[in-house]
Amino acid sequence: MPLGNLTSQFFANVYLNELDQFVKHKLNAKHYIRYVDDFIILHKSKEQLESWFAEIAIFLKEKLKLELHPDKSKIINLSKGIDFVGFRNFYNYKLLRKRNITNMERKIFYTMKIKFLLRNYLSHLKAGMLMQNGVIVII
Repeated sequence: MPLGNLTSQFFANVYLNELDQFVKHKLNAKHYIRYVDDFIILHKSKEQLESWFAEIAIFLKEKLKLELHPDKSKIINLSKGIDFVGFRNFYNYKLLRKRNITNMERKIFYTMKIKFLLRNYLSHLKAGMLMQNGVIVII
Protein backbone atom coordinates (compact mmCIF):
# COMPACT_ATOMS: atom_id res chain seq x y z
CA MET A 1 0.00 0.00 0.00
CA PRO A 2 1.58 3.34 -1.02
CA LEU A 3 2.68 5.66 1.77
CA GLY A 4 0.52 8.77 1.93
CA ASN A 5 -2.51 6.80 0.82
CA LEU A 6 -5.51 7.55 3.03
CA THR A 7 -6.03 3.87 3.83
CA SER A 8 -2.40 3.48 4.96
CA GLN A 9 -2.87 6.50 7.25
CA PHE A 10 -6.06 4.97 8.61
CA PHE A 11 -4.44 1.61 9.28
CA ALA A 12 -1.43 3.29 10.90
CA ASN A 13 -3.80 5.06 13.29
CA VAL A 14 -5.65 1.84 14.08
CA TYR A 15 -2.45 -0.20 14.52
CA LEU A 16 -0.67 2.43 16.62
CA ASN A 17 -3.64 2.96 18.93
CA GLU A 18 -2.00 0.41 21.24
CA LEU A 19 1.05 2.67 21.41
CA ASP A 20 -1.20 5.63 22.29
CA GLN A 21 -2.81 3.68 25.11
CA PHE A 22 0.57 2.48 26.40
CA VAL A 23 2.10 5.97 26.42
CA LYS A 24 -0.94 7.65 27.97
CA HIS A 25 -2.03 5.04 30.51
CA LYS A 26 1.07 2.98 31.35
CA LEU A 27 3.76 5.66 31.08
CA ASN A 28 1.37 8.47 32.11
CA ALA A 29 2.95 10.88 29.62
CA LYS A 30 0.90 14.07 29.71
CA HIS A 31 2.30 15.75 26.59
CA TYR A 32 2.16 13.06 23.90
CA ILE A 33 1.31 13.92 20.28
CA ARG A 34 1.10 11.45 17.41
CA TYR A 35 0.31 12.03 13.74
CA VAL A 36 0.11 8.77 11.76
CA ASP A 37 3.56 7.22 12.40
CA ASP A 38 5.32 10.26 13.88
CA PHE A 39 5.10 11.11 17.55
CA ILE A 40 6.64 13.40 20.13
CA ILE A 41 6.60 13.39 23.91
CA LEU A 42 7.41 16.54 25.83
CA HIS A 43 8.79 16.47 29.36
CA LYS A 44 11.12 18.72 31.34
CA SER A 45 13.29 15.79 32.56
CA LYS A 46 15.76 14.31 30.10
CA GLU A 47 16.12 11.27 32.37
CA GLN A 48 12.37 10.63 32.24
CA LEU A 49 12.40 10.89 28.45
CA GLU A 50 15.32 8.46 28.24
CA SER A 51 13.43 5.98 30.43
CA TRP A 52 10.28 6.30 28.31
CA PHE A 53 12.33 6.00 25.13
CA ALA A 54 13.66 2.61 26.27
CA GLU A 55 10.21 1.41 27.39
CA ILE A 56 8.59 2.49 24.12
CA ALA A 57 11.29 0.75 22.07
CA ILE A 58 10.65 -2.50 23.99
CA PHE A 59 6.86 -2.13 23.70
CA LEU A 60 7.01 -1.51 19.95
CA LYS A 61 9.32 -4.45 19.35
CA GLU A 62 7.48 -6.95 21.53
CA LYS A 63 3.84 -5.97 21.05
CA LEU A 64 3.67 -4.38 17.59
CA LYS A 65 6.76 -5.88 15.90
CA LEU A 66 8.02 -2.38 15.03
CA GLU A 67 11.28 -0.54 15.62
CA LEU A 68 12.07 3.12 16.14
CA HIS A 69 14.09 4.64 13.31
CA PRO A 70 17.68 4.83 14.64
CA ASP A 71 18.49 8.16 12.96
CA LYS A 72 15.16 9.93 13.48
CA SER A 73 14.39 8.87 17.06
CA LYS A 74 16.23 11.07 19.52
CA ILE A 75 15.84 13.25 22.57
CA ILE A 76 16.49 16.92 21.88
CA ASN A 77 15.98 20.19 23.68
CA LEU A 78 12.84 22.05 22.60
CA SER A 79 14.86 25.27 22.29
CA LYS A 80 16.52 23.71 19.19
CA GLY A 81 13.13 23.09 17.63
CA ILE A 82 11.38 19.82 16.88
CA ASP A 83 10.83 18.84 13.26
CA PHE A 84 7.23 17.58 13.30
CA VAL A 85 4.46 17.49 10.63
CA GLY A 86 6.13 19.99 8.31
CA PHE A 87 7.14 22.57 10.91
CA ARG A 88 10.06 23.37 13.18
CA ASN A 89 8.21 23.58 16.50
CA PHE A 90 9.61 25.68 19.32
CA TYR A 91 8.25 26.43 22.78
CA ASN A 92 6.25 29.55 21.82
CA TYR A 93 6.10 29.43 18.02
CA LYS A 94 6.58 27.30 14.92
CA LEU A 95 8.19 27.84 11.53
CA LEU A 96 7.49 26.18 8.20
CA ARG A 97 10.40 23.94 7.16
CA LYS A 98 12.67 25.51 4.53
CA ARG A 99 12.24 22.59 2.14
CA ASN A 100 8.44 22.97 2.39
CA ILE A 101 8.76 26.66 1.48
CA THR A 102 11.00 25.75 -1.47
CA ASN A 103 8.54 23.06 -2.66
CA MET A 104 5.63 25.47 -2.34
CA GLU A 105 7.47 28.17 -4.30
CA ARG A 106 8.30 25.65 -7.02
CA LYS A 107 4.66 24.52 -7.29
CA ILE A 108 3.38 28.11 -7.37
CA PHE A 109 5.89 29.04 -10.08
CA TYR A 110 4.97 25.93 -12.11
CA THR A 111 1.23 26.68 -11.76
CA MET A 112 1.74 30.30 -12.83
CA LYS A 113 3.86 29.17 -15.80
CA ILE A 114 1.16 26.70 -16.91
CA LYS A 115 -1.56 29.38 -16.61
CA PHE A 116 0.58 31.80 -18.64
CA LEU A 117 1.18 29.20 -21.36
CA LEU A 118 -2.51 28.25 -21.48
CA ARG A 119 -3.57 31.89 -21.69
CA ASN A 120 -1.14 32.47 -24.60
CA TYR A 121 -2.25 29.29 -26.34
CA LEU A 122 -5.94 30.21 -26.03
CA SER A 123 -5.25 33.74 -27.30
CA HIS A 124 -3.43 32.25 -30.27
CA LEU A 125 -6.37 29.92 -30.98
CA LYS A 126 -8.90 32.76 -30.70
CA ALA A 127 -6.89 34.89 -33.12
CA GLY A 128 -7.01 32.08 -35.69
CA MET A 129 -10.76 31.43 -35.45
CA LEU A 130 -13.73 33.27 -36.93
CA MET A 131 -17.37 32.57 -36.39
CA GLN A 132 -19.26 32.42 -39.70
CA ASN A 133 -22.95 31.50 -39.69
CA GLY A 134 -22.60 29.66 -36.40
CA VAL A 135 -19.64 27.64 -37.65
CA ILE A 136 -16.11 28.15 -36.39
CA VAL A 137 -13.73 28.62 -39.26
CA ILE A 138 -10.04 28.22 -38.56
CA ILE A 139 -7.92 30.49 -40.71
